[in-house]
Amino acid sequence: MAPFEIVEHTADVGLHVRGETLEMLFADAARGMFSIISETPPAGRPASHKVELNAPDAESLLVDWLGELLYLFEVKKFFATEPEVRAVEASRLSAVVRGVRLQGVIPGTEIKAVTRHLLNIDRTGNGFETTLYFDL
Repeated sequence: MAPFEIVEHTADVGLHVRGETLEMLFADAARGMFSIISETPPAGRPASHKVELNAPDAESLLVDWLGELLYLFEVKKFFATEPEVRAVEASRLSAVVRGVRLQGVIPGTEIKAVTRHLLNIDRTGNGFETTLYFDL
């Protein structure tokens, strides 16, 4: 079973994500978000970014994590291909994200924002799962 699947939603797009650990859930949420932006990773120069975040809870941390990656995409022209979430502990995230610095504009879906709409991270028998929605 794939670690994420795209969910149809009126005027937005959703992403249902599963992971054995919170680290895997967060990494697969990032992969899913970038697959919405472009199904095929664009060409560019290899690049990486270190990400350290704090938030009051896991849901806020997930929104902040994806928001940070969206910022890197929009402002730094960085397309993440290999998110390595090293730790998600209570209210802290530590990650290194590898990808490419874009050489031009890529065709694809423009994500305006990560939302908290109906966001809840649930513990399951196989780990964790959540459904996220993005404003397009």
